Amino acid sequence: MTRKIETEVIVIGGGATGAGVLRDLALRGIKAILVEQRDLTYGTSSRYHGLLHSGARYAVGDAETASESYKENLIIKRTVPGSVEDTGGLFVKVPQDDDEYVYKWIEGCKKAGIPIEEVPVAQALIEEPFLSKDIQAAYRVPDAAVDGFTLVVDVVADAVSRGSKVLTYHEVVQMIMKENRVIGVVVRNVHTGEWIEIYANMVVNATGPWAAKIAFLAGIDIHMINNRGMLVVFHHRFNKKVINRLRKPGDADIFVPAHNVTIFGTTGVNVQEPDDFSLSREEVDKMLRDGKAMIPEVEQMRIIRAFAGVRPLYQEKTVTGNSGRNVSRGMALLDHETRDGVQGIITITGGKFTTFRYMAEKTVDLVCAKLGISAKCTTHEEIVPHRMAKEFFKQVNMAPAAKQKLVHWAGNRAKKIEEGLQKNDLLNIVVCECEQVTLGEIESVLPDGKFHLGDIRRRTRLGMGTCQGTFCNFRAAALAVERGITTTQEANTALLDAIAERQKGMKVVATGETAKQLALMNAIYHVSLGMGKRGM
Repeated sequence: MTRKIETEVIVIGGGATGAGVLRDLALRGIKAILVEQRDLTYGTSSRYHGLLHSGARYAVGDAETASESYKENLIIKRTVPGSVEDTGGLFVKVPQDDDEYVYKWIEGCKKAGIPIEEVPVAQALIEEPFLSKDIQAAYRVPDAAVDGFTLVVDVVADAVSRGSKVLTYHEVVQMIMKENRVIGVVVRNVHTGEWIEIYANMVVNATGPWAAKIAFLAGIDIHMINNRGMLVVFHHRFNKKVINRLRKPGDADIFVPAHNVTIFGTTGVNVQEPDDFSLSREEVDKMLRDGKAMIPEVEQMRIIRAFAGVRPLYQEKTVTGNSGRNVSRGMALLDHETRDGVQGIITITGGKFTTFRYMAEKTVDLVCAKLGISAKCTTHEEIVPHRMAKEFFKQVNMAPAAKQKLVHWAGNRAKKIEEGLQKNDLLNIVVCECEQVTLGEIESVLPDGKFHLGDIRRRTRLGMGTCQGTFCNFRAAALAVERGITTTQEANTALLDAIAERQKGMKVVATGETAKQLALMNAIYHVSLGMGKRGM
């Protein structure tokens, strides 16, 4: 028998935009349910370089996006401080870059209201010693680094603490229609196969690259450009600030410091499918050759993995070229009642991670207008609590921090963890040496439902360091079995999934020490432990 649920608004998509919409609805007192086909931040919101844009990157070609980005940069720094590292950034010009573009860029930043400061080359080299000695100019900008994983989880957590609901690992398979109006959706639990009918007054399609597929379920045609970008992760953090190349946006022109590593990217290739996360060694090699202009030693530095994400670019008109560089990064808010004659559904897509809050504000403004609600947006003022929110973690089978000394999140085992920490017992043992993740942190996010090492990784950075989970994934899986959270068979399946996912990113960059690490991982799991290969 199909279960039925009622609410006011359904939000489809568990990335930054969907999270922002859910929280904005909650702050305005509107009941909502968020539905996500996988885990939170599975898609684009965690598959990018982690830059909180100053807007300077778009100062020449996209003035509106530049201005929006700078304004939201300041708001995000103030309202979501727990997920932002205010690194600052540099734009640097190398000899082969166009002098005329620099003048246009300076003027564009002024028009967009983005503060820039010229830095003497000698000073820039002191601040960032890995920069090329050949750089001809450097400008300081208010870029920052942002953790997409923690931001989305915290934003959703705050919404749930205010009464919102979340259904992760639930795929939307059908729109419930009544004549020309969407009145709900049918979702399927991807683990159990259970079907649920959710009825609402409004549906918000915030699925990023999947926007066209969701809209099609309501008989609506949206032209999306799915633009895949590759990035690489270096095994250490060699830059203090975000380093951008001062030229027209292109491939291989940004280095972003992120926790203990540096992320370098990116490329731009249009693809057919929104989940095309394919990787190419040729793209990596070209990126490194181009990156040498800013960081000469980049080809000698160890890369631990590559990854890819798909940008959701919206364009009504046909565009030329397959790089996606000539498509606006601005947001697209589509009112399908006026656009397509279909009531009860709107789509928010395009945009940047940096502008997720603004995109949510405009989306919920439209929702309120359609539902006759006069509540105003306050997300630009109210701070997002960091790593807490008990009610949220109950819903996704996890729960809040027992103490601040738990670096990430505490679970429904909070009391036991707190007692263990007071006794200084095994909970303080480091499970992941690369990222210094402790046993207590792992236990705090162990799910009561389906066991996924990827879900733990997104909340604790387990396996995101140099060894790429070679040792810690096994330890975490063993812990889950020991605690009765999962069976040995399920733990083995989760291990194989995690190994395959990590090795996919390692293989494409596997030279030198990373090739040795990959061979060691294979030897441990597929030779010594005799585990089969999955998805490889």
